[in-house]
Formats: sequence, structure tokens, C-alpha cells
Amino acid sequence: MPAYCAPPLDAAVLRAVETALVSHPTFGDSNHIREQLAVACRRCLHTLGSALPEAGRLATLLDGAPPARQRQLLGDTVLRCAVQHAMRRLQLPDGYGLPLPQCAALFQVAAEHLRAGLPGGPLAAHLPPMARLHDTRAMGEEDTGADIYIWHAWQEDTPYARAFLTIMHDNHGAALATPTPHERTLLRRGLRLLETLLPRLTASTLSHVQLVALLPELGTRRGKASSLPLRGHGSVFLNRELIGNPWWLAEHLLHEALHQKLHDLRYGHSLLAPDYACDDGIKICALWNAPDDDGNHDWHAHRVLAGFHAYVHLALLCLQAERQEAVLTPQYGPIGQHMRGSRRAIDRARYLGEQLHSTIWPELGMAGRHMTQWLLDALDVLDTQRRPAGATLHLLLDLYQRQSRQLAAFLMRQPPPDGDALAWQAAHELAMTREALHMLDRELPPASLAQELHWPQARQRILQALWPLTHDAILMERAAYPQAQALIAQMVQQSSRQLAALGALA
Repeated sequence: MPAYCAPPLDAAVLRAVETALVSHPTFGDSNHIREQLAVACRRCLHTLGSALPEAGRLATLLDGAPPARQRQLLGDTVLRCAVQHAMRRLQLPDGYGLPLPQCAALFQVAAEHLRAGLPGGPLAAHLPPMARLHDTRAMGEEDTGADIYIWHAWQEDTPYARAFLTIMHDNHGAALATPTPHERTLLRRGLRLLETLLPRLTASTLSHVQLVALLPELGTRRGKASSLPLRGHGSVFLNRELIGNPWWLAEHLLHEALHQKLHDLRYGHSLLAPDYACDDGIKICALWNAPDDDGNHDWHAHRVLAGFHAYVHLALLCLQAERQEAVLTPQYGPIGQHMRGSRRAIDRARYLGEQLHSTIWPELGMAGRHMTQWLLDALDVLDTQRRPAGATLHLLLDLYQRQSRQLAAFLMRQPPPDGDALAWQAAHELAMTREALHMLDRELPPASLAQELHWPQARQRILQALWPLTHDAILMERAAYPQAQALIAQMVQQSSRQLAALGALA
């Protein structure tokens, strides 16, 4: 069975990659990215000024404000939503987003906030001091994480709080959770761990976040780790039921903040082609995601680019965490299964990078192509045991193994719903695996009839037979390997749908 840790790298190499990821003048420097975002937002406000005078007055005030002040104000989740929603309402008659009169009122409040010289944005202005994510301590201008707040149900009758809750209801249909004192402690502990592992990358990435909010584990979100429902507008949402482990929290906090950083980058740079249209665009299959009717396994260009960007950074985080685990365990506990592992992050990044080059390339803009190559260069440093191009069996088996554990847990909780159906499914998956192995002159080890008919045991036999194939570079060069790999992909995805129909993945 696989180990999800890649070979360790020297501390100096990891520091060099971290420096590269935060210092690239276009794709890494957060001050530059946020300055370009401010330029784009001011341009939109000036455009809106012809229909909404409040937008024009705010734009004029921002034009005369210091760059750091512009970045702070325009990082406000609600203000950025108001700009986007107002632009859309003037361009498309689809009724999307906040009404124009409400947007105008929000622009007016933002102008008053700016004139008064208040820090941050209007949404966080009414949150209590205890809601700061960082511990209260003196910080310089460069420590932009000092502006991050944890959402509390506090003075909710302000215009910005009302708008924020409206947007949240439209995206989630449920109220946000107000964190307990213990949950605030947990969030700060996870942040301290992240800062310990990657101090420069944490400061850079979290400068794109103003608000962290906790979601109750309800309805369709049950089991979902984190969420980015506001299209990247400066807020991160985490499942409150899952924040107890600091390693998990460090990874997910960085992951969601990276999406914010990339979203900000999209405002000022041509990451996607000018004629890119999501609905008609090319899609690739994220092989580690379960196929479902919502298409969560089919990714468009913007999601492939976002995933690639995130996984390269997460590979660095996991390598650094694995290197320092022994030193940090007394304070934070062992990593265990609470991080995805450097090998898994590298493998997903490599697959998405290859797909960007081979399939998605026509849908990338000039900046998107340059960023892809820059990130591939960083990945090449981290990936010291690169798999042959086109190899995907390890990604398929990652999903198959995770779902095997879910199946075993499901069957332990309740009697099998239909023993004959489970036995047929086991036999079907074994038959497809035998066929794929036969193409490569390999065989499935013999087993008893009971093992053949017991679905969880059959899946374990399949994993034991197939995992060695993911490391055999000579075998991967054989002409039959792509066909065998495609057959395994068909088996894994068909099995996943069967598990979903059974209710084992809920």
C-alpha cells in the first residue's frame, strides 16, 4: 500500500522554493497582486459612476488614498461583492446579486469609512477585538495578517453585516456559526503552526484574506472540509466540526487562502484566454474525485489552474510539515492522517500541470501560460521521483483506496443491503482487474471463494495487485499500459458510482 510522503528535501531547498513562490514579481508578490486588484476595482467603480454617483465618489476618494489604504478597503468581502454585483446588474438583466440601491448604499458607507481613516474594511469594523485571528500584538505594515478577523454574530444590523448575511444565505442557505472561545483558540493554534512551517508564504497568502468564518455541518455540507462560496472575495469558510486538529487546519487555511490569492491575481492578469467561456470550455477529469451528477470530477480550465496553483504550494507545505513533525509533535501532536501528504499533493499537481500543457493550453491567456511554467519549475524541484508522463494509475487507486475504507465503515454500521448485489460487484471488479493485469502479463493472486465474493476483501486484493504497477517505470513504457490503465479507470469510476447509489459515500 502507498506511502503518501515524498522523499525529504534539505531545509535550504525548501526555503528557496518558499522564497521563489512569494517573490515572483507577477505571480508571487502579494503587494503587486493587490495593487493590480485595486486598479481594477477603481476602474469598475469609475464605470459604475455614470449610473451610481456613490460609486464615482468612492472611486475618486480611492484614487487619492495611499496604496496600502486602497488594498485594505478593497479587500472587504462585501464591498467587492457590491462592485461585482452592480457591474453585472448593469450588464445583464438576470437579477443576480445585491440590488443596485443596496450597492449604492454600500459604496456610500465605504466612502465614509475611508474619510474617517478607519482601518480595514467596513465589514470587519464592527467586529469585537476578540475576533482578531492573530493574537493582539504590535505588528508592522508588512504583517498584513493582522487585518484578518473571525466572523462573529455581532452588531448584525449594520449595512455591511446585513449584506454579508444576505450573500451567505444565497450561497449556503444557513447561518454562520459564532465561534466559542475554544474554537477561537483552535483557529489561532492552526495559524501559529502554519506560520512556523512557512512564515513568508503564510504572510503573503493570508494578506488576501480579511475574514475567516465557521460553517455549521449541516445538510449537503456534511463532511465538507472548507468552502469558497463567494467567488474569491477575501473570505475563507471552514467547517467548524473539523478544526480541532492543527495540522488539518494549517493545510486547509493555506489551501483556501491560495484560492483567494489566485482570484485576486485574475483581476489584473490574463490568466485565461480573452474568449474563455466556462460553459463551452474544455474539461478534464480530476481522477481523485468521485464521479457524481454535480460534475465535481470534471474541471474547467479555471478550476484546473486553481487546483494546480494550490497543489504546488501544498506540496511544499506537506514536505516542510513532514520534515519538522518530530520537533513539533510535542506541541501539536503527530500528523497522522490529518494532512494529505507530500506525495499525494505532488502527484495531483503533476497531473494538473500536464493537463494544462496537453489539454487546457488553448484556454489559457499569456499570463496563465507563464504562471503554469513557473509553477512547473517549482514542482520539478520538489518532485525528486517523477513518474512517467501520462501515468494516472496511482491517482485512480488513491480514490479506490479511500472509498474502500468508506465501504468497510459503511458495512460495519449496518447489515449489507443486498448480499448478492455486493458479491456481483466484487466479481465484476475482480474480472476487470484480471483483464487489465493480463494485458501486462500479470496475474491476480489466487484466493478462496469467500474472498472472491466479499466486496471489501476483493477490493483489498485488487489494491495489493495494482499498487506495485504504479512504481514500475519499465512496465509503464509497454504499449498495452495505456489500455490497461483506461480499463482500471473505468472500473474505479463505475465502482464509485455504485458505492454512491448504495449510500456508502454519504
